[in-house]
Amino acid sequence: MLRYAEGIDVGDIETVGEVFAEGELVMPDGSSLVGQTQVFEHFSNLIIFYDEDGHMVPYRRLACTPRTRHLTSNIIYDFNEAVNHAGVRSYITCYQTVEGRNEIIFGGRYVDVFALAQKGWHLVRREILGDNVGDTSAHLKS
Repeated sequence: MLRYAEGIDVGDIETVGEVFAEGELVMPDGSSLVGQTQVFEHFSNLIIFYDEDGHMVPYRRLACTPRTRHLTSNIIYDFNEAVNHAGVRSYITCYQTVEGRNEIIFGGRYVDVFALAQKGWHLVRREILGDNVGDTSAHLKS
């Protein structure tokens, strides 16, 4: 559940893609990304990345970050009786620090569906609902 946020924050979009290897990501605008490749390509091209000095740079795994912190809270799990399927609802708050400013740029909710398989739990579907969208101009390309 939290690897998505960590992957974005540390500049590891390959891991973000892996989270959705067997799943779907529904974006706030209703568009949908399915599978590892679509998610990786979307985020590696959409997000603005920075080096440690705060200069914009092209994406390079673990060599740049979007200078964000995604905080996931108010997590509610609803398991089925067999405990092999779970619906999870949570809040998301995203902070970004750019040019000395630390601002909340996004607030919303995740609505997730997880399933248990032989390898363990995996994300089947995540819907991102943007309830409080701020200035994302230093985070996302137009």
